[in-house]
Amino acid sequence: DLKGKVESRLLSMWNNMKFGWTVKLKTNFSKESPVWLLGRCYHRKLSPSGSLESSTEIATEATVNDVVEQIYGEGIEGFKSDFISRIWMTYRREFPTMAGSSFTTDCGWGCMLRSGQMMLAQALVCHFLGRSWRWSPDKAIQNAREFQEDCLHRMIIKWFGDKSSVNSPFSIHQMV
Repeated sequence: DLKGKVESRLLSMWNNMKFGWTVKLKTNFSKESPVWLLGRCYHRKLSPSGSLESSTEIATEATVNDVVEQIYGEGIEGFKSDFISRIWMTYRREFPTMAGSSFTTDCGWGCMLRSGQMMLAQALVCHFLGRSWRWSPDKAIQNAREFQEDCLHRMIIKWFGDKSSVNSPFSIHQMV
């Protein structure tokens, strides 16, 4: 078992070097351009306002100015809130070994599985909680609806836990 752990760590280090992190220091992004995230548009010029649904519900008799305000109304704070509400699956290490292997990491080979897990997690969040749902880790739960939403969010995350368990049907252990 020690041999398997050593092999797994060496493989992980090799993959980190081989598929290493390359950072481009200079970007070509314009601070004046809107940012799109999963069909929602956010713009830093405008301050947050209104409900989260406003960007998707545009009345047929709305003026051009109404449409622009509704689309851009959430501002950059809305983008940040939306961004942190997405469930992220990344390479992991030191998880329980998978049946028939000595792997305790998915570094270097798990990218497609993690991408698939993220898409499935996003679909489940949209299905159970809606596209406008936001995770607010610093906000206290104030009513039964928020408690139920928090429980659903936690349950979805558990479904992707890296262990072989009936409580984690979408874990890497179940998928491989």
